Amino acid sequence: NGCRGKAVVSTQSTGEKNSRTPAKAAISGGMYDSNVNNGAGAGAIPGLTGTQTKVYNALKSCPPENQTGMSLMEIAAKARIGMNDLRVAIEFLSNEGHIYSTVDDEHFKLTDHC
Repeated sequence: NGCRGKAVVSTQSTGEKNSRTPAKAAISGGMYDSNVNNGAGAGAIPGLTGTQTKVYNALKSCPPENQTGMSLMEIAAKARIGMNDLRVAIEFLSNEGHIYSTVDDEHFKLTDHC
């Protein structure tokens, strides 16, 4: 009884390593983070890491009429990430107001389903 629908594909790199290059680091005073999405890609939210974007996109595939949302297990499977990374991303997205818990603390939906 979860959300199963069309997957939204992220154009974000799947690598989670922080690859700093001298040119990019110099531009931002050494604080360049290649994991942060700076607005590239359709439907991208600036400022999200690759993992956060995967979680957001997994939740975006959940139909708005589904009141329960997606379980953590469904999100992890769709986003293809581990539970520890998922919980960190869920906490961030929830604190930033992008998602909310529904029936319990294991089910989530987007706050703004576009």
